[in-house]
This record gives sequence, structure tokens and C-alpha cells, in this order.
Amino acid sequence: MAGREDVLAVAKTFAGRSLTEGEEEVLSLLCGAAWDRWKGLLREEVTEADCGELLTVAAAWTALSAVGGALAQSQPLPLSFTAGDLRVDWGSGGGGDACTQSLGRQAAALMAPFVRDEAFAFWEVEG
Repeated sequence: MAGREDVLAVAKTFAGRSLTEGEEEVLSLLCGAAWDRWKGLLREEVTEADCGELLTVAAAWTALSAVGGALAQSQPLPLSFTAGDLRVDWGSGGGGDACTQSLGRQAAALMAPFVRDEAFAFWEVEG
């Protein structure tokens, strides 16, 4: 069974490039936090073993999503550039990197069958 220590190895596999020592250190911290977060969201009747390797992958993707979001904010894309007759403009939607957002959504989708539903709900109240 995979554990918290395996999350960093999976994250490094999906990182797409070699990481600096500092980046790996931060990623390691985020991997541990993501593991703890997903483990804490498991329904009472669900164990780590029930999730198999999905818990490890979801934690790795969550950590990579956090790193990607931080890098996108610290290294913003230019708002516009021109090359000859071509002009490219980026909006200021602040949506962040699509890959980063996708990793977060995919992690949530992987863990959906195993975690508590913490969605907002209205309760009927007499009165």
C-alpha cells in the first residue's frame, strides 16, 4: 500500500521537468499537506486501502496544482505582444494556468467516491 512518502515520487514523475532543490523541498511539503487533506476528507467507513493508489495520485496532483498556481502568479504571462501583423492579447481573467486547474479537478474527481460530500445544502426548517 502506498503512503505519504510515495506522493513526492509520483508528483516528480508528473512534474514534466527536473526540479531545483528548493522546488523539490516546497513540493515535498505540499505533497504531505495534500496527503493529509485527502486522508482527512475520507468518509468514516473508507480506509486508505479502499482508495488504493488513487489517494497517492490525487495528493500528488493536488500538490502540483498548488505549485503550478504559485508559479503562474509569480511569473505572469505578458498581457499582449505583437509579431508583425499578428497581435495576441490575454485577458485579465485571473483564471490561472489551465493545466494547473485541470490537475485540481482531476484530483477531486479521483477522490469523489471516497470522500465526504461537503457541499452546501439547505435544510427544511419549520416555522
